[in-house]
Amino acid sequence: TRGNPFFIIQFLKSVVQNKMILFSVKSRRWTWDIDTIDMQMISNGVAELLTTTFNRFPAKLMRTLKIVSCFGSQIEDSTIELMNLGQQVLSFDVQNELQLAVKEGILEKAGPIYQFTHDLIQQAIYELIPAGNRKLLHKTIGTSLLKSAADNQTIHILAVDQINLFCKDSIPNSEERSQFARANATAAKFALAASRFEQARSYIDTGIKLLETGHWDSQYSLSLDLFEMSASISC
Repeated sequence: TRGNPFFIIQFLKSVVQNKMILFSVKSRRWTWDIDTIDMQMISNGVAELLTTTFNRFPAKLMRTLKIVSCFGSQIEDSTIELMNLGQQVLSFDVQNELQLAVKEGILEKAGPIYQFTHDLIQQAIYELIPAGNRKLLHKTIGTSLLKSAADNQTIHILAVDQINLFCKDSIPNSEERSQFARANATAAKFALAASRFEQARSYIDTGIKLLETGHWDSQYSLSLDLFEMSASISC
């Protein structure tokens, strides 16, 4: 269990549910077979224990946790609210599910931030999303946030990060390529203004890759913007 309280609780629940620990009325004490329990832990391990636990969770809670896992180890309450308002990503009120996740020990809340209690939990939940669905979920989250971003630099960058996770292994259609290239150019400007040059370089490179074949004719201003920023960082 690596000393993690959540893992310990889930392991004890698993031991009880599998009747590897029982209360003996005759001897008035708990009885168990330590060898059987050791074999259970060796054969299953923490990852399988987590997967078994998560499969027992209600569908809405799992949907919420999968979406939160797409952002990594933590997410701000305001970001969740933006997705909740658009109802493109979350079609139900997510606050009850977040509170349940905190109660279950999956998430903890510090101020406006929800955070997974352990990286292994985030990883296990994220990997429960089928690879193909994972890409589409990143795109859905990204495009939803992009619509709500307006001039909010933090939300815009979060949106582009999600979109780029989709673009990494997928081929967007022509309309999406143009939209995502512009979004990356804007994200690069925000990163440059904050002197985050490595981050800006990533957005510029992605934006250039998303340009059309004849982009100097059809996307001249956007192309010029991206290549000028690229040159400025290279100097």
